[in-house]
Amino acid sequence: MPVQVFEPHHAKLPPLAPYIKEVWRRRAFAMELARYSEKAEYLGSRLGAIWLVLNPLFLALVYFLLVTVIQGGKTNGFVTLAHILTGLFTFYLAQNCINAGAQSITSGGRLILNQAFPRTLLPLSSAISAVRQFAPTIPVYISIIVIGKWVTPSTELPGWTWSFLYLPFIWIALIITSYGIALFFATFNVYFRDTSKLLTYIMRIWLYASPVLWLPEMLHGWHRCVLYANPLGPVLAANAEIWINGHAPTAAQWWGIIGWALGAIALGGYVFTSRERNFAVQI
Repeated sequence: MPVQVFEPHHAKLPPLAPYIKEVWRRRAFAMELARYSEKAEYLGSRLGAIWLVLNPLFLALVYFLLVTVIQGGKTNGFVTLAHILTGLFTFYLAQNCINAGAQSITSGGRLILNQAFPRTLLPLSSAISAVRQFAPTIPVYISIIVIGKWVTPSTELPGWTWSFLYLPFIWIALIITSYGIALFFATFNVYFRDTSKLLTYIMRIWLYASPVLWLPEMLHGWHRCVLYANPLGPVLAANAEIWINGHAPTAAQWWGIIGWALGAIALGGYVFTSRERNFAVQI
């Protein structure tokens, strides 16, 4: 009887064209998995998906009071609240995608052991779920900015502008960036299970380092490098530029958004797909 020798796995990319084709063919699997995880998350909750809006809304009020106290009451009132709120809603889209995606491989162990499919579908389902959770917050966005302008005409908020048409492109870039980062952390979480625990603190620091509780205009000179060194910095700055100032994103912001999106998906995709054949052994 011939003896089969198993060689150690070496990181290697699969043939990309067939791999991407297979991911696309099984896209319904990722969408169904996202729908199932959403139902499981709010099982037994009376308010259910309403918490998707209430949670960042309450946090925005808390952060607004905190910023007001720190600045000695010298905030721009409703404009500051609107900036924090729109920034939090957008940041939560990235955070939900990254956190859930990072745990998707270790939590999907049974699927990996019993079925053959591209493992990227698991983080992809987390990204789809994050987008579906983000969708109900969009009317809240619009209500706060547009109705806020109508109720208080003296506010500096721009109200409705044509710059809002840039938002879908910004959100798509944010999803791509977050998905790439999720692939990266999902791989590390397979080998180092503490990654998901550390990620909780990383995301909290990431929030404070992003233009959510502070305005991008506060950075001058070389300090603006801090903004563009942050993968979410250009996206959140462009988000504030549209909602708060009513302007289209600057050229520098577009370069930062596109650069981080391409870089994150390339790095995360390479790290993940080159090692996914070994996941079944590690989990």
